[in-house]
Amino acid sequence: MTRPIRALKITTLAENMASMGCLGQWGLSFLLEFVDSKGADRKAIFDAGMQKEALLHNIDKLKVDLCNLDCVVLSHGHLDHTATTVELVKTTGGVKVYAHPHTFLPRLFVDRMGKRRQIGVPNGEGLDEIEKVGGDIQLSAEPREVAPGISTTGQIERVTSFERPLPLAEKEKLIIVIDGKESDDQILDDQALWMNADKFGSIVITGCAHAGPVNTLLHVQKIGQFQHIRGLIGGTHLVGRSEEYVSKTGKELKQFGLSLISPCHCTGFKGTVKLWQAFPEAFVLNFSGRVIEVGKEQVERVT
Repeated sequence: MTRPIRALKITTLAENMASMGCLGQWGLSFLLEFVDSKGADRKAIFDAGMQKEALLHNIDKLKVDLCNLDCVVLSHGHLDHTATTVELVKTTGGVKVYAHPHTFLPRLFVDRMGKRRQIGVPNGEGLDEIEKVGGDIQLSAEPREVAPGISTTGQIERVTSFERPLPLAEKEKLIIVIDGKESDDQILDDQALWMNADKFGSIVITGCAHAGPVNTLLHVQKIGQFQHIRGLIGGTHLVGRSEEYVSKTGKELKQFGLSLISPCHCTGFKGTVKLWQAFPEAFVLNFSGRVIEVGKEQVERVT
């Protein structure tokens, strides 16, 4: 089991809903401020939103100082998680950027009429642009420690019988271009962050959980050798799912012993309500501007 970090504060910089004078967007970004397992103060950003102006507004509004940021971690290569990477790296003067090897590959959505739409990393936010502003890009499908006590999951093993990446209508397709060849996109680059917080336990932070939130927690449980997963914060991609799928997800998540669950972004209204009902004592509503200090009582968990 990994050595625990000593403190953790998570600030939601970008999310669908907003409060505290922040702006909402269809996108996601978290700031992690923590004392690592060696006792050093650290900062990391997980994902970079879809609307850069809104994300940068929120950073300013929340008075976030990025000068001593340690790294940026990208959960996967969709445009709603990667639109401000260059700007974040430039602000810091240059940091490591962790991602899966598929993250920066071309991606397309094909609708029922055959029309194609770009859904990958936005123009101007690619590998070359990140490197030009000082980014040190670290691509790996394996788990990587991004700071002492905090690691990526790497590519997540998919073992559940019911979790699938995205519900698509007839004739719709997700395409990824690998070595110039188009193939069905299973979003294999989907990864999360995980850590063991002192006096709390293991925590998982997801971008969209395209691999499935249950698969994600099972994967962390395996690689971290945890008996329980105490915290889950982030997207769960329950939006657009059937009642049966959402209920199954809530039921399967109960096996982990969660004492903190804060779903957001692609969870959708129905999924959020169902998870609130499934975990009434653990649930914390998320929104742009939300601050969660792990191990401390959240006074206003829903309102």
